Amino acid sequence: MSVGISVSDVLAASSLAKDICSCLKEIGGAKAEYQDLERELECLQKALTHLDRLQSKKPSPTIDSIRFAALSCRRPLEEFLGKIRRYETSLGPECTKKSLQGQLDKIRFRFGQSDEIRKLQNYLSVHLGTINILLAEHGLETLMLASEDADSERLQIHQRLDDTQNLLRRVQDNISAQTATVLNGMSILAKVHSIVSGETQSPWASMKEIVVKACVSTQQIYSVVLDIKASIASKVDVRWSFFQDPLICEDALGRKFPVPSEYDFAMLNAIIRQRFQVGPGSAEVTLGDFEVTEATDRSTTLSDSSFLRPGSSLIMAILIGNPFPIMTDEVCPMPRCGSSVTRKVDGGGRICCRCNVWFAVSTKKRKATDIEDASILQQVIQDIQDLIMNGGESTQNTTRERLNITYNHESVRAYKNVSVANDAHYVCDECRKV
Repeated sequence: MSVGISVSDVLAASSLAKDICSCLKEIGGAKAEYQDLERELECLQKALTHLDRLQSKKPSPTIDSIRFAALSCRRPLEEFLGKIRRYETSLGPECTKKSLQGQLDKIRFRFGQSDEIRKLQNYLSVHLGTINILLAEHGLETLMLASEDADSERLQIHQRLDDTQNLLRRVQDNISAQTATVLNGMSILAKVHSIVSGETQSPWASMKEIVVKACVSTQQIYSVVLDIKASIASKVDVRWSFFQDPLICEDALGRKFPVPSEYDFAMLNAIIRQRFQVGPGSAEVTLGDFEVTEATDRSTTLSDSSFLRPGSSLIMAILIGNPFPIMTDEVCPMPRCGSSVTRKVDGGGRICCRCNVWFAVSTKKRKATDIEDASILQQVIQDIQDLIMNGGESTQNTTRERLNITYNHESVRAYKNVSVANDAHYVCDECRKV
């Protein structure tokens, strides 16, 4: 049986051989077609992915349709890309070897995938046309929405401009009113200034004359003072009002006062009695239960015959009794204290470290022991004053009989300098040590 070979078969075979030769070429062959197709499909896949992420400010059915069309294209595209990935090693851009398997892959890709490529292209062209139409529709919707937003914003801007113009008109009206008020006030001030300046012009002129006269008088007085200053031959020490330094006497309450150096003891005694007419120690001073000593030698009591040295310091102390059954010359005699913490003082006596009272033992005896009743105290003071004025002996004896009472503890608390009377029972420091 013979097999017939026609001219068409020969042409078909030669065409197939030509196609095989063309697909085996490095440039313009199957390899180039594969790479171009791969790049085109990958770009299309990225575009579809981007469309899938498309969003809108408002819900839109067009967006949903675009997403559905993009999803319909992505699925076949991903499946086709998965099929042609097996040619990557032979037809990809990184392929360098020219093996037999690579040549077979080129022939297989040219003749085996061409139909699927055409089907995919037809399928994608339909959906891509739909996507383009939907995108155009979405663009129109977006333009319409943007136009509506622009219209609303334009209306709002017009409204704001109208409000601003109204505010500006109100401000202009207020400025006009304020300007009129200011002008009115300025006119009133001008009138007031003219009135005030006219009324005060003459008083200011007279005031100027008075000031000029006062300046002239002051200059004359100043020149007289300078003449007096120049006429003084010796410079007077203004720190003292005496020709000699006065005596400084500290009374029983701790108050210091100056005594002129020309005074004698009798005058000092009168000053002390005058200062103690009332208040703490007035009864004791009236009765004479006090003594005055020098600060540098407190063991010597001053009397009427004593000489008062100018500039010396004197201490006046009130005689008190012993408030304790037994005491020493180191124990504070103050009823509120009784502390044994004392220290010696230059000149004699001791100072209590607790109440800061100076005390010493005196050689004098008190004329009274305790004064407690205020009415009796006033009577005693009156009797003593009568005694001083009249000089009666019987009154003096009667007064001393009335003084056998206790002294006032409230007055004693105010004392700063005290002397323990000789009639008090005490034990000296030396005897206590023995």
